[in-house]
Amino acid sequence: MSGYEAFHQTRKRARRAADQVTFERTVEAILCDLCAVVLEPTDHDCVHLPLSNKTLRTKSRYKGTALGKTLPDILKIMAAPEMDFVVVEKGHSSFKIVDDELNVAFAGGQQTIVQPGPKLLSRIERFSITRGDIGPAPEEEVIILRAPKHHSNSMAEYEEYEDDQTTLALRDQMIAINAWLEGADISCSHQDVNPTHRRLRRIFNNSDFAQGGRLFGGFWQRMSSDERLEHILIEDDYCVELDYGQMSLMILYGLTGHTPPKGDLYDLSGEGIPATYRKGIKKVIQAVINSSKVPTRMPGGVRKHIPSSYSIQDILKAVEKKHPAIFAKMTSGIGMQLFRKEADILVDVLTALKAKRIVALPIHDAVIVMDEHQEVARKVMIEVFEEHMGLTPQVTLG
Repeated sequence: MSGYEAFHQTRKRARRAADQVTFERTVEAILCDLCAVVLEPTDHDCVHLPLSNKTLRTKSRYKGTALGKTLPDILKIMAAPEMDFVVVEKGHSSFKIVDDELNVAFAGGQQTIVQPGPKLLSRIERFSITRGDIGPAPEEEVIILRAPKHHSNSMAEYEEYEDDQTTLALRDQMIAINAWLEGADISCSHQDVNPTHRRLRRIFNNSDFAQGGRLFGGFWQRMSSDERLEHILIEDDYCVELDYGQMSLMILYGLTGHTPPKGDLYDLSGEGIPATYRKGIKKVIQAVINSSKVPTRMPGGVRKHIPSSYSIQDILKAVEKKHPAIFAKMTSGIGMQLFRKEADILVDVLTALKAKRIVALPIHDAVIVMDEHQEVARKVMIEVFEEHMGLTPQVTLG
């Protein structure tokens, strides 16, 4: 590419050092994304890129280095006939007249499409590039803040924020955990999974760092529990999954300073609801905790576990009778705050296990560890929960 620029004299002077870094990172990002298209087990054969000035010239902590104002010119060089590294189908926008004064409004369009060109495909083969050679950029933001959703089925947009001591500390934690996972001996035999996808991000919700904060991004999180235990190896050893039992209710009891009743917290048989309906009861309780208002009808999927002879009011009355100390808190729309506490506990568990040189893969209220580390991990999970909530949790095999 430098030779192309020199031959065609597309530049009058050499790039400044910082601009050269941006140039190289942009080329690297384009090549990595297109290699991923070729090597990843997906149905996509191209990359869609927004090339509008509004996108390329806007600063954002969520934008990669490559998505800058020089991207169109770099793509032009890579797509030149002499280069043939990429094939570019330029995007377009359409507009429509909206009033008698001939004012117009955006009416849709298509982003620019970039596909791997013949020369890139030959290089992938010649140099035996594999999925393991591709990873996320080191500066990728790992602390994400989402705005409130416009409606229940919409995707919440990422929101900009100013760093403070809290966000800096959160980011440092995730950088340390991700560095540990990146260097760990983890493999996965599932053909549709890339075990190099290990970078975790914490996603906070509703424009509030006190809400959400769960960890996302690990390849194992998209697998079923059975698939994880069958296909994942840590240090060439099979793994186990350790779960916090009844975590949301235990956190609620810890927050209110009350002692939970003994036994299964989802068992409402003493309140007139058969224990055989436990799976449906759990779904109702989780729906109540994560709803902004008390449900007036059964949540989706519950009826296959609880017959129609029991109404939502019947279940809620039994739950209130079982858990009078936390019922008001349970029905206060506290779900996102519980996610934050849950995630803080998991991050501290990961940090404590890292200090013991034990690799652990988090799944919201559980971790995956080597079988031989099961008891040490269980002890750490109990100790961390006790430090946070003042209660002793159940930690069981998933």
